[in-house]
Amino acid sequence: MVRHESIFKGIVYICPRVPMAGIPTEEKTYDAIIVGAGPSGCSCALFLANAGRGVLLVDKVASFPREKVCGDAFSGKSIGVARELGILPGLETKPHAIVRGLSLIAPNGKQVSVPFPNADGMPFAGYTVARIDTDEIFFKAAEAHSKISVLLGFSMDGLQKDGDAVCGVTGMRASDKAKLSFKSRVVVGADGAASAVSRLLGLANQPVEHVYSGVRGYYTGVDGLTENIELFFIDGVLPGYLWIFPMANGRANVGLGILSSDLNKGRKHPNVMLTDAIEKNASISPRFKNAKLDGRMGGWSIPLGSYRKKCFGNGWALIGDAASLVDPFSGEGVGNALCSGKYAAVVIGESIVKTPGSAPLSSESLARYGKLLDEYIYPEMVDSYRLQRASRFRFLLNMFIGKAADKPEVRTMLVNMVNSDEEKKKTQSPLFYLKLLLP
Repeated sequence: MVRHESIFKGIVYICPRVPMAGIPTEEKTYDAIIVGAGPSGCSCALFLANAGRGVLLVDKVASFPREKVCGDAFSGKSIGVARELGILPGLETKPHAIVRGLSLIAPNGKQVSVPFPNADGMPFAGYTVARIDTDEIFFKAAEAHSKISVLLGFSMDGLQKDGDAVCGVTGMRASDKAKLSFKSRVVVGADGAASAVSRLLGLANQPVEHVYSGVRGYYTGVDGLTENIELFFIDGVLPGYLWIFPMANGRANVGLGILSSDLNKGRKHPNVMLTDAIEKNASISPRFKNAKLDGRMGGWSIPLGSYRKKCFGNGWALIGDAASLVDPFSGEGVGNALCSGKYAAVVIGESIVKTPGSAPLSSESLARYGKLLDEYIYPEMVDSYRLQRASRFRFLLNMFIGKAADKPEVRTMLVNMVNSDEEKKKTQSPLFYLKLLLP
């Protein structure tokens, strides 16, 4: 038996380690159907199952592990959820690198490094772990749970309705082309940036002003790697940014993100911008003299939390990237994905207790999920969006990073901004920029 404690109202989950729930059945009405078995979907499934709820977890992929393009950061927020679910020891068996801080590099080459706060119970801030490993660990935990039925190779193509409420899904099983349908009290869309659940609900597409286009590759032989993640705001990439994250065994996750709206203005493809920077930028190219790309470059769309997406309704909820919860400044999304899965699970569980039976859960009963996002996630989004907007301007980056590198008091200001949401709010004040202009 494994004991899991929640931050919400002292709830304690007792999770027996027993065999999986078995073959999904069309006759049963599940408490929840979760579409997407990535971190957000598995988080939601596990929290629900630990509270005794019957869950059907479906995904279009045929098997895990599977490759997933990502920056691979596993932050303190992610560590907290993994620990609560009893998954952290398994993650620590996978190849990983320790992260202690952040290095920022300005267009003029000036650089400053600041520490991140340590994760709870850890002497460091977080990890980098390849998503192929992270997702496998979460999926295996869900697959092994007695209350979770798993169906892979299932392409969800429709939502069943009871009036205006969602009450299940339809789709095709790839192995035999069988058309299947399943019923539940709530359908949770955890199916990523191109969420089929969101599309079938008729929700608006994410505006391109709030979507990063990202590319990344794994490199060996990159010189000068430390235990800091590095963000480069450099000519040829602005108003986007380039990153170098240390990985296990001397590898580096190297990538570039830029708003899709900026790509529509005739800029080069992100892959070309990244290659040009590696080959030509004075801050970067010397470090890649002996580097080699390990595998292929990958690309993906990153839906940012600067866009407030509708996340719940009658019989449905969206979590993770499907809910557009990626940090607008750093591009980190796994932590918010895991937390949103947890918040949705807590509210779904509460709603089932309050409204027993088999009818779809109402929008009103799921409204606290939105309130939890308002309390724990969206304030960070607002502050990070301000930082993202400020980081588009070359002169501000040169001034701020340059002064942080040269002046202890400005470096302290930066440390506080990294570690405190209250300090981030100061970037909206003209006095903040006036202080930077003073000699």
